[in-house]
Amino acid sequence: MDMFSVLNYQGSKKNILEFIHQNTNKFLKDDSTILDIFSGTSSVGYSYKSKYRVYANDCELYAYIIAKALLSSYYIDFGNIQDEFLAHYNENLKNQRKVYLELANEEAKCLLLNNADGLIELYKLIPTVWTKKVLIETPHCCYELFTTYYSTSYFGLTQSMQIDSIRYAIDRYSNDPIYYAMLTSLYFAMKECVFSKDGHMAQPLNKEKNKTRLLSQRKKTIIDIFITKLKEFSSGSFVNSPCKNKAFNCNFSELLNLKDIQDNVSLIYADPPYTDMQYSRYYHLLNTVTRYDYPSLTVKGGTYTKGLYTDNRYQSKLSTKKDCLMTFSKLIDFSKAYKKDLVVSFAYPIDIERQKTDRYVMEIDDLISKCSSAFGFNKTEVVTQKYVHSNNRNSTQKKVNEYLILCSGK
Repeated sequence: MDMFSVLNYQGSKKNILEFIHQNTNKFLKDDSTILDIFSGTSSVGYSYKSKYRVYANDCELYAYIIAKALLSSYYIDFGNIQDEFLAHYNENLKNQRKVYLELANEEAKCLLLNNADGLIELYKLIPTVWTKKVLIETPHCCYELFTTYYSTSYFGLTQSMQIDSIRYAIDRYSNDPIYYAMLTSLYFAMKECVFSKDGHMAQPLNKEKNKTRLLSQRKKTIIDIFITKLKEFSSGSFVNSPCKNKAFNCNFSELLNLKDIQDNVSLIYADPPYTDMQYSRYYHLLNTVTRYDYPSLTVKGGTYTKGLYTDNRYQSKLSTKKDCLMTFSKLIDFSKAYKKDLVVSFAYPIDIERQKTDRYVMEIDDLISKCSSAFGFNKTEVVTQKYVHSNNRNSTQKKVNEYLILCSGK
């Protein structure tokens, strides 16, 4: 099964792709167009890329960027432009403010000596917007968003300077198809180096309680990981396709109004959120590095939020109990009206008597009932596979049934 790893993503289906393919093949023909309507990291869409035309949609900007990267085809060897890219990268790096360059040297010494205590003390001296030591109204001539926002929390100072300089270099290729692959490779490098739980970015870890992890994460080099990942896009293992795949960045209900979707899509694969945890919270840094707009900071109760969030994160109605089922019903009704086959993925605890379900936004029985009522019981099939999810809150494992609700629209 074709896979391309980018993030440790909540609810990712990369480990059950075979289960999904086995049960959706009966809906597919050689000329089928599949719409992955909540695409996330596009693991499902990419897995179909070698045989079918794939459309992908997600309301989160970073997910749209990943879809653009993974659904495209590349015939450029990054090695041919590596020297040019690194010249742009170094241009931004050398223009960092003197105070950051000097402190970065001190950070390197602490890492060389495995001096976590010295590193923690050093970070108290680094000017950031959170300590009000940097005026974001007067940014420096170079790209320095991550240096001034996250260089003592999610990332080290040197790592943040590297992120900023990579981002500067990427913008030199904004009109090139490789632009999206570059951003996606940067996401991957950030995931590998971030000082937070499980590679998510909801909030940074406590430095005093995680000194060993602090040192190990800070020693990783963003630029090296970025280049290695980017080269995978031009490797023989990356799936290229002659199909004209597309990516969209819409609220799903707006997407359904597009004639392209109404006329050309034959199967809709839907993997909606299961719980009330907003994806924009877990991956907000990816949207920040993409927009690169020095956003306002989030204050709650008179102090900055633990996740060091920025304002105006997207809040999906699909992640709220009050609105989820009614909102999702728009997709069910659309699929039925336009005679689209609909496959709904949903994970739900196996033992609801012993496992908590209070954070789930829909009950699986209600979702199945809604699909059956719309398509008819004779055209709705439910299949399951047992799976173990990791719990991002406490690192325990959670046994679930992975449901596929298969609705025939023909």
